[in-house]
Amino acid sequence: MQTLVKWLAPVGAVIIFGGVVAVAASGESSNEASTTSTTSTTIVSPTTTTVPVTTIPETTTTTAPGPTTTTVVVYSRENPRPVPEKSGTGRRIVFANKANWVWIIEEDGTVTLSVPVSGREFVPTPKTYKVFSKSEFSQSTVFPEIKMKWSTRFAISPNGKNTIAFHEIPTCAWTGGHCNKKGLMQTEEQLGTFQSGGCIRMASRDAEFLYNWVEMGTKVVVLA
Repeated sequence: MQTLVKWLAPVGAVIIFGGVVAVAASGESSNEASTTSTTSTTIVSPTTTTVPVTTIPETTTTTAPGPTTTTVVVYSRENPRPVPEKSGTGRRIVFANKANWVWIIEEDGTVTLSVPVSGREFVPTPKTYKVFSKSEFSQSTVFPEIKMKWSTRFAISPNGKNTIAFHEIPTCAWTGGHCNKKGLMQTEEQLGTFQSGGCIRMASRDAEFLYNWVEMGTKVVVLA
């Protein structure tokens, strides 16, 4: 019995107590498995956060234009119109139809007179004419109640029957015909606008000056 125990000792001691066999665990072997503790380390890579670049739009400064100022020149006897370009040369009378304006110009280009008048639109046709007749007193051949002074004739009317002249503002000698009332047919304040039936109406003093200034054959330049 002792021999059996000794033989088993390296494997494990078997002790029998009253029929109970007890097995002592060897120090070198164990039915219980050794447990190895494993530590798992996770290396976290550093996170790089890319911040998007914010583009700041350029600031445009707009300067609002100031109010537009329009200068309107009002021409008058005191503030006369300048002589138009391409109005001829030498001693002459220039009549600008659309502007209702007359210039009397000397040989050397000196402007002797620059005044508003009243004509009829598009009459006469723009071109160069010559003075062919003048009379201190005259009247309309169609309406004898219409009288005028200081007539200086230089063209023929579109109907081919009447003459076109520079003269003072006509006067209605009586009512009837073309006249509704006696007196001047327009005011001097209306000079510079279309008022005439074909001739060129002027203030009495201007018509007299022109009448005395012209000679037969004096050049008259009519502009549109």
